[in-house]
Amino acid sequence: MTYKTILIDDEPLALQRLERLLAPFEFIEITAKASSGFEAVEKINELKPNLIFLDIQMPELTGFEVLEQIDESPFIIFSTAYDEYALKAFETNSIDYLLKLIEPRRLKIALEKLQRLTQEDIGQYKEQLQKLLAGYKAPSKKRIKVKIGSHIRLINIDDIYYFRAEDKYVAVHTFDESFLLNRSLNQLQADLPPDDFVRVHRSAIINLNYLKEIKKLHLGSYLARMKDKQETQVPVSRHSRVKLGLG
Repeated sequence: MTYKTILIDDEPLALQRLERLLAPFEFIEITAKASSGFEAVEKINELKPNLIFLDIQMPELTGFEVLEQIDESPFIIFSTAYDEYALKAFETNSIDYLLKLIEPRRLKIALEKLQRLTQEDIGQYKEQLQKLLAGYKAPSKKRIKVKIGSHIRLINIDDIYYFRAEDKYVAVHTFDESFLLNRSLNQLQADLPPDDFVRVHRSAIINLNYLKEIKKLHLGSYLARMKDKQETQVPVSRHSRVKLGLG
């Protein structure tokens, strides 16, 4: 079997070395290389490789965050300069992990392990990979991932002023920008820090750190005025008034 392979590492010399070490293995077909997490996600989703060599520590997106964003589930051989990350990757039953600088002997062992996989092994591997991603979601909640065309942008939760439902999407609003997110407010609410974010209306969640004032209107209705550039006013439902101390 020939493995369509993508090499992912933010260090150009590491990519060159790995490509050189893989050259003798005829069953490895290198179809692309990526030097950042965002580029890796695009190329994996476009080219659908069987195998990826994935650096764990990269700017923009870590190797684990790359795995959260891809549509396919290729086999993974992790590479890292840090033992603690290597141990975590190994425990998830990835195909293998390689410590930098990659040794030819260790690379050969990892590829032999790949070739020995049975169908039962493959099933267990995919199950373990899902457990890895499920366990990794907690720290990643500090950022929201939004898709802009073919690119992915990470927005720090602390920079978000409010969320607002718009048709089938949710708009994420920062001080002077907005992005569409393909998630429901209910899904978002479960992932947000409850001390900072409050659901004030069925169509809106606000960050209390950017709440400028509560404005009372006639007939006992209220609006929350935010500190964003437009000083947006968000309706406050009767049910949500208690959360904001309005009685």
